[in-house]
This record gives sequence, C-alpha cells and structure tokens, in this order.
Amino acid sequence: MNRFLFLLIFSTIFFQSCDDGDIIVRSFNFDNAELKTCGDVGNYVFYKVNPDSKESLSLKMEVLDSLYREEGIVNYALNGTSIVVDYRTYDAALGNNYFCSSIPPTSPNVTVEYVASSGTAVFTTTFLIEDNDGVPREFEFAGDTDGDGLDDMYDFDDDGDNVPTVFELNLEDDDEDPFTNPKDTDGDGIPDFLDNDDDNDGVLTRFEDENLDLDPRNDITDPTVGPDYLNPEVANAYEVFQHQPHEYQIFKSVQITLKDLVLVRGDEQIIIETLDMGTIENVEVITKTITPQP
Repeated sequence: MNRFLFLLIFSTIFFQSCDDGDIIVRSFNFDNAELKTCGDVGNYVFYKVNPDSKESLSLKMEVLDSLYREEGIVNYALNGTSIVVDYRTYDAALGNNYFCSSIPPTSPNVTVEYVASSGTAVFTTTFLIEDNDGVPREFEFAGDTDGDGLDDMYDFDDDGDNVPTVFELNLEDDDEDPFTNPKDTDGDGIPDFLDNDDDNDGVLTRFEDENLDLDPRNDITDPTVGPDYLNPEVANAYEVFQHQPHEYQIFKSVQITLKDLVLVRGDEQIIIETLDMGTIENVEVITKTITPQP
C-alpha cells in the first residue's frame, strides 16, 4: 500500500523539479523491511533497508531523554538538524553496521539522497508488565490484594504470604485448570494465591516459617502432610514481618509513523501523507526489584 500510494502521488501532484521534465520513479518500497534501531539517549537511529533496490529510510534523533520513558503517544517535529528523516539509494548493498558504526562508513556510495524538510515522527510506546507469577494478565485481579503497595500485575506474591504465586497454582496437575479452578487448600472459596492463611488454622502463612528464611515451603513438621502452612493441625506462629524481594519486568515496544513528510533533493520534492515505519517489540526491557515494607 505504501508503494502504491507513493507512486500515485509522486507521478501526479507532488513531484516538483526544475529539470527537463523527466520523472525518475523511485521504488520506495519498505513494506517487507524490518524496522531496526541502535544508539541511545542523545543519538537514536531508526532505519529500514530494502536490499533488493539498495535503498534505505532512516530517522535520526538527537533527543536528550529516553524515548520510551512514558507509555503513550509523543510527536516529534522533524527539523532537518537534530531530528532528521533521510531517504537514500546506493551503488551497492549496505553492510550490517552501516547505520550503527561509530565511524561513518565510506562505502557504499550514496547515489540519491532526499532529506526531510518538514513532517512529524509519531512514537506510540506500549508497556507489557510481567511479574512471572504464572497468572496470565487476563486473570490478574485488579488492585492490590495484599496491600503491599504493588498492584497484582506487578506482584509475584499476590497475597503477600512469602509463597510466590507460581507455587500456589495447579500448574503440576494436568487435570485441573489453575485459573478457572485454582488451588484452594482449605476450601474457603479463596484460592491459595490470594489467601494469606492457606490452611485456615488461624496463623498467617507468612508466620508459619520456623527457620525464618522468608520461605514457608521448607518448614515441615509432618512430612506425610507437607509444609506447615498447608497443615491445619500445625499452628505455630513465628515473628516474620519481612517480605521477599519482588521482581518484575517492563517490556517496552514502539511503533513509529511519519506524518506529512516532505523529502527534498534540490528542487525535487516527495510528499507523503502517512508512512508507517513499523514496530520494534521489546525495544527496551526494564527489570525492577522492590521489597515491600511490612
């Protein structure tokens, strides 16, 4: 679609030249090219390469802040200096590090170059949060079940009992659905991963930790039954007020669209209303570790 729209506009209305009237048709076909990036704060580069036609489209941004700091849509005005879109053709195929080399490459040679004189780069950044607790996002309960300051989607221990959620599901039982029929040891209607007293013996699971290592799973009085926090016949309480460190990851993806793009080469202009540069999944991955306070 991008190729068709470009050729239609290029050959009828928006091609301007002071030459002898000949129209040189560029392929400008990047539909199947992968959007890639390199650089960092102060020197971002996004680019697409069509190896068949030896052409490239690049966006260079000297932005002194993280492009992915916030989730949402941000517009950047192309100014030809610090935020630049460049379309080029070459006399040979590009090497893998053409756009990312610390030393500007001397080959291949640029045969045609158009630089954007105006336009807007629209960045749409989305976040995917993963707490690795085994519960898909659609089954995460809204809010903060254990009141530790972390929403359940960030919390790998949703009920705050120092038994990670992933160990309180029916993941080992092929006959049970861990989300529509979650494990409920005491049968009180509250699934274990949301129940801070799993065996309903009156002692919070977190306090049934005799060796005080912040892991109730290895405190076992009766091996035939299992851990004390799942044994209603054992109700010994110990002063455990600390929580395990909580770790979660934020996977950031970005989609880039160029709007009202005007590419200029001498007296020639190429005008494109909308050009989807593409999407980069997991362009940035942030790991956060937080220890909730009791």
